[in-house]
Amino acid sequence: MTFLDEVTVEQLENDPYPIYERLRREAPVAYIPAVNLWFVTRFKDVEYLSKTPELFAAEVESSPLDKTWGKPTILTSDGPVHKCLRSGVDPKYSPKRVATYMDDLVMPIASACLSALRAKGGGDLMSDYFEPISILSLTRSLGLGDVDLDTLRRWFFGLAQGAINFECDPERQKIADEISAEITEIVTPVMERLSREPDDSALSHMLHDGMAVGETRPFPFLLPTLKVMLLGGMQEPGHGAGSIMAGLLQNPDQFAEVKAEMDKLLPRAVDEGLRWVTPIGTQTRQTTRDVEIGGVTIPANQPVAAVLASASHCESRFSQPGRFNLHRNEGNHAAFGFGHHFCAGRWFARQQITVALRYLIDNVPDIRLADEKPVRFRGWEFRAPVSLEVAF
Repeated sequence: MTFLDEVTVEQLENDPYPIYERLRREAPVAYIPAVNLWFVTRFKDVEYLSKTPELFAAEVESSPLDKTWGKPTILTSDGPVHKCLRSGVDPKYSPKRVATYMDDLVMPIASACLSALRAKGGGDLMSDYFEPISILSLTRSLGLGDVDLDTLRRWFFGLAQGAINFECDPERQKIADEISAEITEIVTPVMERLSREPDDSALSHMLHDGMAVGETRPFPFLLPTLKVMLLGGMQEPGHGAGSIMAGLLQNPDQFAEVKAEMDKLLPRAVDEGLRWVTPIGTQTRQTTRDVEIGGVTIPANQPVAAVLASASHCESRFSQPGRFNLHRNEGNHAAFGFGHHFCAGRWFARQQITVALRYLIDNVPDIRLADEKPVRFRGWEFRAPVSLEVAF
């Protein structure tokens, strides 16, 4: 049995970084049977793959996203279809637009969450602070503010079961299919209202922007992308913020620097945390023909993972990549992807993370880990601290 055959889903879930390190060193382009994917793990190869849609197409026949939510999605389409979907998503989440509303969107949620934590003298920042901020900020920006937090958490869990189901587990798929159907049932009446009465919500922009007067994009065309946004937007900012905070709390000297020069160093800490523990681990593509990359020929019509988490630890670009270091000056990381599939919500995510962290640090400067144990992370497609117990 070879090293590649020995890689299991559980090993990846527990800690994929040692596996990625070995792959970069010994087999930078390799087929991993456990997840039915070719892994591409070095920075330059991941970037090339992501920027060459004529060789690596976004539409993947075996995609667990399409299997669960239908297609097209903004992640699994190219050309005019992708452009049409993107032109409906971008208006609400462009840098200038995000800057106009992010403080007002995040601060009330952060205030309520932090008040509850302060009353207890601390708690789990993941479940009690970062995740609620991420989930509620996204859904309110979308125009789904009437959906309660418990329902949204259940949606996230169910959608994630489908998104990571590369091993085709029928139980995971059943959970994902049920949640997908529930979301369609709840969201469709909202879309019907917004098609008649547009507003400034992201969902309204997705329906109307770029369309002729009196026309909207069809609901079935938008629903798969909406589900992708719910999963990514609920997960990436909240989990990314948790990893960044874990990095700061475990490196008190760097944390002290950030508190002393918040305007200058907090954005650097955000970028470094997203590189250090990339919240969304891969982008999946399919070869359009036999393709040579990294010295290996991948046959046509094969599913290929651009492993963003590995690229952000590639030794050709980053020194001591496993170390959290906010003073890096080694170029951009891969957490948001590359090319025309560069994350549409990157400005929303980055700004949301920054506002949530700043509010927490400003109001509880003496925050510390509740015990001396290392923070435990889990996940390979979606990675974050399992919990982040703190005391004030």
